[in-house]
Amino acid sequence: MDKWLSHPTALKIISVVLALLLWAVVHIDTEKTPQTITSSVDTKTIEAAVIKTEGLNSEKYILTAMEPTVVRLDVQGRLTSLMNASSDDDYIVKVDLKNAKAGIQELPLTYSLPKGIQLVQMSPRTVKVQLQEIMTKSFEMQVVAEGTPAAGFIAGTPTVVAPTNEVKVTLPKEDMSRVGLVSVEINVEGADKTVVNKKAKVMVYDTDGIEMTHAKVSPETVHVEAKVTLPFKTLPLQVSYTGSLPEGLSLVSMKPVVDKVTVFGDQKTLDALLVYDGVVLDLSKVKQSGSVMVKTQLIDGIKSVDPAELSINVVVAPNITRTMTGLPVTINGVADGLSAVIRTPADGKFNLTVSGAETVLSALKNDEISLIANVEGLAPGTHVVTLQVDVPSYVQIVNEGQLLTITIDIIDDQAAMTDPVEPDDGHGSETTQPPTATPDPGGGGGGGNATGGTNTNT
Repeated sequence: MDKWLSHPTALKIISVVLALLLWAVVHIDTEKTPQTITSSVDTKTIEAAVIKTEGLNSEKYILTAMEPTVVRLDVQGRLTSLMNASSDDDYIVKVDLKNAKAGIQELPLTYSLPKGIQLVQMSPRTVKVQLQEIMTKSFEMQVVAEGTPAAGFIAGTPTVVAPTNEVKVTLPKEDMSRVGLVSVEINVEGADKTVVNKKAKVMVYDTDGIEMTHAKVSPETVHVEAKVTLPFKTLPLQVSYTGSLPEGLSLVSMKPVVDKVTVFGDQKTLDALLVYDGVVLDLSKVKQSGSVMVKTQLIDGIKSVDPAELSINVVVAPNITRTMTGLPVTINGVADGLSAVIRTPADGKFNLTVSGAETVLSALKNDEISLIANVEGLAPGTHVVTLQVDVPSYVQIVNEGQLLTITIDIIDDQAAMTDPVEPDDGHGSETTQPPTATPDPGGGGGGGNATGGTNTNT
């Protein structure tokens, strides 16, 4: 055995075997070490990471197209790191538009990954974008009411409450000329009172009525309202008065601070009204010149009046009297084929004493006072007729309520032609007494006839 071991060939064989064993040991250890390390590393694929933009000059350009909008990411890292970054939002892919110009261009993508995770592959690595130059223009916004109010109600023109009805619209230059309408809508379906929309979205439509969804507006929302009311009508105001001023005073003028009111009610009633006379001043409450608050009264068919109360400027002055002389009498109601002749007074004229403020009476003229004798329905003969006396506003008849009468002959024209009437000597003529007239206790209002009345001031 010793001889064999000492043989040179045997030593060579032994050396080769030992070398092979050592090589095997070294290579087995080095290959096992990486396997131990990779056992804690894993991979993950994000199929659709959204591409975000940054650096866009939004005052000059608008991004109108980008292709693609998502990318695929293959990443690797320790299993704990991958688990901590569980949301795809943690994997950020961006395109920088800071130096981009108008038109189509291809730009590189950048990425940002969670800590402990590395990128294996990103596909694609570039993106195509299209930028268009923009412009901003102001538009007057329209408010459109949709729907029908409750029965018997009407919707007024809707308006913008806040912040403004002027809207700034931003669009690519070539699209701005296609803007047809900028509007907001408010729904009044079934409403019986004013509708307030606290947040109405501003919409932009082109000339074909199609919404331009890519338009940017400022403000994006506004507050609008639509008044829903009963039918209404604006009418001239006619103020009347009742009662009497304190003794020694007379009315010079009364003027409301507004000359028109808005009345609300059913349409039939509104159509019949030409003026509104639901404001009556009680003179017994007036002690001196000044402003008096008077409530507007509701007449039949009227539900409300705006304003519900108004101020009337009243001027009063010391009372004086004046006698108007030579006032002519007008005869009305003479039937066809008949004539009427005033018998007494002989000249057919009257004197009338009136009272009022000095400024009013000093300007009073005879033709502003009318004395009317109505003979409608009277047969031929002699009749005593009560006169109707009309005087201007703020003028009162002294001893109002005392009847003024006139004697009139009603003559049959055809009989007079065949049998002329002899002058009446006062004997044997037949006198028809006038119907009883009842004085109006409201005559203190200064109103205009011998049997009382109510004066109004428009």
